[in-house]
Amino acid sequence: MNPDRRRVLRLAGATTAASMAALAGCTSADDGDDGGNGDDDNDENGDTDEEAEPESEGSESTTYPTYERWLASDADGELLFSYVDWAGLETFEDDTDEPMPDDDHTDAEDPMIQLPMVGLFVASITAGFAIPGTGLDRIVDMEDDLAAADAETMLEELLVVNETVLFLGDVATDEVADALTETSDDPYAVGTTFRHVEDFGDFELYESEADDDGFGDPSDQAVAVGADAILLASDSEAADGIDHVRSVLETEAGDRERATDEREAFDWTLETAGEGHVALGMYGGEEDLDDVEEATAIVSSLAFDADGSAEGDFAATFETIDDETETELEAELGATADDLTLEIESDRVTARGSWDADNDALD
Repeated sequence: MNPDRRRVLRLAGATTAASMAALAGCTSADDGDDGGNGDDDNDENGDTDEEAEPESEGSESTTYPTYERWLASDADGELLFSYVDWAGLETFEDDTDEPMPDDDHTDAEDPMIQLPMVGLFVASITAGFAIPGTGLDRIVDMEDDLAAADAETMLEELLVVNETVLFLGDVATDEVADALTETSDDPYAVGTTFRHVEDFGDFELYESEADDDGFGDPSDQAVAVGADAILLASDSEAADGIDHVRSVLETEAGDRERATDEREAFDWTLETAGEGHVALGMYGGEEDLDDVEEATAIVSSLAFDADGSAEGDFAATFETIDDETETELEAELGATADDLTLEIESDRVTARGSWDADNDALD
């Protein structure tokens, strides 16, 4: 059975319904050393640029997934990101009508399946709710190739960083600007227009204009448009949409500390487990992550193969792993995998698993 994108999305929905409580955050995070992984001021880890040269003999340069450059924590020092290689999943698309999966496989709790699938669900739902009414629905098509068939813009990846949604690919900036600023001639059209407020490097920033039609103000939103990305964020209790967007742009430009620089524990988890068609990562927060309690940073990803099989990576850091936590990790991580490598140390855990095409966990 081929892992077509519709099948993966159904898996995301079914898994999320069974494990939404798992999507919370990480516990026991603080502003100091958060994983017991060494001194945060160690010069050997000072430069995390993907193409940086090793700084000392015997050291190795760090390799991150390409989306790392956009990852920044919020004002509270927390990060939750979801990543989807939409174009990669699109290569598995087929025309086979398959029945909806039953709920049997959801009884087998396995964070290595659950977490990336929850990430896919969250990214898709967040983007799907953010787009309508902005004009970007003329460009973005969440039902198919991520970009509309008649658009010049070609989008390949979806990334959600805290409050900001990013569509990554080859962006026709004039096309997107027109979609944001043109007013519809339809008097019954629901939506708003945007005005250009400033430039940030090669990006143009837009904010939503006030709605004067008597039906109330729209949600205040901000959009940044560049040659390789469209960023979208709404106002939140913590900050305005324009501030959310700007913080991500500052991070990408190197004007703000990246998550991998800010947290050494996260640096290691992302490098270890960040590659895949879908990924979820987080640090900070005050809530439990179900069976992965007391974790200070977590990244989990899944990659699908054309034959219907899958591979997954999981990495997490802890202040310490006691006997009870170790037992839980051994029981839960990769519980549905056909092949599993699991390593547990005093303050970190890594797991790599594979699932055959006929594994019920992938149905």
